Amino acid sequence: MSEPDAPLPLLDYAIISEPFPLYATTGTDDPATALHIVVSNGGGETVYCREIVFSLPEGDLAQSLVEADAGDGQAPDWTVQRIEPGTQTILPPGDYAHFVAKPKKADAAVDVSGITITLENLKISSRPGTARIEIREVATTDTDKWPDNPRFTKLAVTKFPAPKIPATAVSDFTADKLEVTTGTSVKLTWNGPSTLDYTVSHGGDAHSVGKNHEYSTTIDRDTTFQLSYVTGGTTHCLTTTVTVTNPKLTGLEVDGDVSVTGSTGVKGLTVDKDLTANGNVTAVGNGTIFRIRELRGPISEPLNVNSTVNVLEGNSVNIADGMTVNGDLTANGNVNAVADGKIFRIRDLRGPYGKSLGIDSTVDVKSGNDITRGGSSVITDGDSIGLQNNQKSGWLYAAAYNYSDDRGYVFRWNPGNRVGGDSWKVARD
Repeated sequence: MSEPDAPLPLLDYAIISEPFPLYATTGTDDPATALHIVVSNGGGETVYCREIVFSLPEGDLAQSLVEADAGDGQAPDWTVQRIEPGTQTILPPGDYAHFVAKPKKADAAVDVSGITITLENLKISSRPGTARIEIREVATTDTDKWPDNPRFTKLAVTKFPAPKIPATAVSDFTADKLEVTTGTSVKLTWNGPSTLDYTVSHGGDAHSVGKNHEYSTTIDRDTTFQLSYVTGGTTHCLTTTVTVTNPKLTGLEVDGDVSVTGSTGVKGLTVDKDLTANGNVTAVGNGTIFRIRELRGPISEPLNVNSTVNVLEGNSVNIADGMTVNGDLTANGNVNAVADGKIFRIRDLRGPYGKSLGIDSTVDVKSGNDITRGGSSVITDGDSIGLQNNQKSGWLYAAAYNYSDDRGYVFRWNPGNRVGGDSWKVARD
């Protein structure tokens, strides 16, 4: 029996494509297509089925459905396989992609529930047109009588010209996190056709992601991402922004006031105007230098230093006004106070522990002052003194009469009190 004379199938067949409508392909990167074939029993009798063969026209013509013999199939409780060329199965002549569907249980009944057979990963041909899928069914309503030849029908499916992709086909460009900390990974996703090539740009660099719909990176500061793609000969863009709560900046210029309420780490900072810190300013890392021209306390208040101050070798400390030290002051180097009119006041002047105090300059004791030792005055050149003998008591005095013309008498005054002529002047040789 020739196929035009073959009886129609006992089962009903309907087809829909995914995506729908079905478009002729525009290139090798077009997404694979699936066909869903709904098989149902619209009659009043139970139909038993052994196999169904689907033949999809193959080629590059308008009536061709697929451009390559490729694809897979599946259906619940059925096996769906692509028939390789050269098999023993009787097939129509010509170029086709053949699929055979068989129930896993022999001679299965197709009742009112029907079955859905899916042919997927198909490569649709590039010419718009209507293709006709040939269906060969081996089925019966009486399992004791099976037909010698399969029943036959065709299903028409149309391939429409692929439309230009509108710019609005790409949407929902967003990040998985809209606020992060520095160094955190950010994942961007979007919806759009898989036929487009996408580029994500940020930080002055463009990153091609091909036909993928996601992109991941790490950021250190607030970043605006731009998703670009070309459709209809025009480049279109979408943007989304992710903020960083603790940004790392390579440079910052501030033209107004800056208020920092917490800790801030800055690798380099230049301030051309006033900088006010209501919190602590810390520079304690090894090798860290804190350079400052003038260090002052708050306005009308003194500057407090609550740490030991080490002035490194080759440096000095200049104090224009007074300095008060409430604790010990140790100078391992020289202490100079040599400017005219300057006074160096000290209560007790002592040498190093266990050693004498060395004075390597003339000491000029100003008028009205004295030098004492153990509470007693030290006699100096030009002083007037009285001389008392410790063993005999009495004061040494010069008598009023002379021994000779050029010599006079010196006596000890026994009563023990001072007497006229007992004042003597000390002179340095």
